Amino acid sequence: MDVRINRVDSQVQTVDSQSMLDPRVMRQIVKACMKAIQEEQARQKRLKDDRDLTNSVQSQDDYI
Repeated sequence: MDVRINRVDSQVQTVDSQSMLDPRVMRQIVKACMKAIQEEQARQKRLKDDRDLTNSVQSQDDYI
């Protein structure tokens, strides 16, 4: 089977890399990142609090 392509069309658009993001889009990205960071920090605090409570209970068991 022989395949021939007689014509190929393409279109290339260039953009300024400094103006690629609309300020509204940038704010949404920053807001989503800040929320993710806050959620991760809260998760880490919960884990630390759980470990601290576990260590506290173990220390009390040593005295009994």
